[in-house]
Amino acid sequence: MRQVGTQDHHGERPWWFDAVCYQIDVGAFADADGDGVGDLDGIRGRLGYLELLGVDVIVLAGIAGSDPASPALARLLAEAHDNGLRVLMAMDVDPARADPGPVLRPWLDQGVDGFHLAPRNDPADAVASVVAEYPDRIVIGSGTGGWQLLFGLDLAVAGFSAEPVRKAITTVLDSPGPRPAWAMASRDSTRIRDHAALTPVRAMALVQLALPGAVCLRHGEELGLPGTERVRMPWEGLMRPFGFSAARADWSSIPHDWVHFTVEAQLEDEESTLSLYRHAMEMRATHPAFTGDEVEWFGAPEDCFAFRRVGSSLICALNTSAEPVPLPPGEVLLSSRPLVAGELPPGTAAWLV
Repeated sequence: MRQVGTQDHHGERPWWFDAVCYQIDVGAFADADGDGVGDLDGIRGRLGYLELLGVDVIVLAGIAGSDPASPALARLLAEAHDNGLRVLMAMDVDPARADPGPVLRPWLDQGVDGFHLAPRNDPADAVASVVAEYPDRIVIGSGTGGWQLLFGLDLAVAGFSAEPVRKAITTVLDSPGPRPAWAMASRDSTRIRDHAALTPVRAMALVQLALPGAVCLRHGEELGLPGTERVRMPWEGLMRPFGFSAARADWSSIPHDWVHFTVEAQLEDEESTLSLYRHAMEMRATHPAFTGDEVEWFGAPEDCFAFRRVGSSLICALNTSAEPVPLPPGEVLLSSRPLVAGELPPGTAAWLV
């Protein structure tokens, strides 16, 4: 059983430095009491899955108006911490209008590990000042403020083309300020109908997880489900709502063909998107090559790129062209799709050392 600590797996940096943060829309994740709406006890019942997936931090969204002293939250915090998981609250706080202390302190007093704030500037560092009163707590924020991590959708906005993605990475890493927290959750919300459509999603997952900094995922993203709409998590079984709830209700808003995208189905498939995320996150957490806070770029064919984490041997290569391309020299650790005659196929990323 993992224990919550103050350092990462390298033993020298704070726990949040390269953390994988997993945002959960509480009402859409897992329903424990059978009323058709996800709840905190539902999340608690799925902590084993989150540990198996390899996340470090849970971000709870959609409960900011609830009672911080609720027994359900206390149970979730205790069990999450016992399993080595940190818990943040997604909040919408406007420090320019009022002292944020009365809003934030009740949650901090209950043991939450910090906040993921809605996009706002905090030029007076009012939020950061409150959080600093509590040891080892953090803020993921956007805009200006005393955040530990800066949430950014730069990769999502760049689309799936090598040069814009490279420019987005360079711009973020060259900018002063907090450590980046890379997110992809605003990608196209068109419903995915088959695994073949997930080629760019899988490739960009490897790019995202190879970069220096923290990573922000949204629940269902690891299954290849759309990231911008409210997604009821499909867990298991052959019939809607796929284990999300025992309630008898109209579940027609859940696509029937998500039967192929349930956690159960993907855990049994080594080639699934979930298996790719699991393998990638395990390597990211344990392989010694995932160090260094800068990247250096190699020469690459048109519509491709390759970068190395400075100070390590990790290389990430991406091919967004229409043709297979040669890989950089090295041992392949993982690829988002199978290689073709030793080359990187179109729409594919790979890690090498």
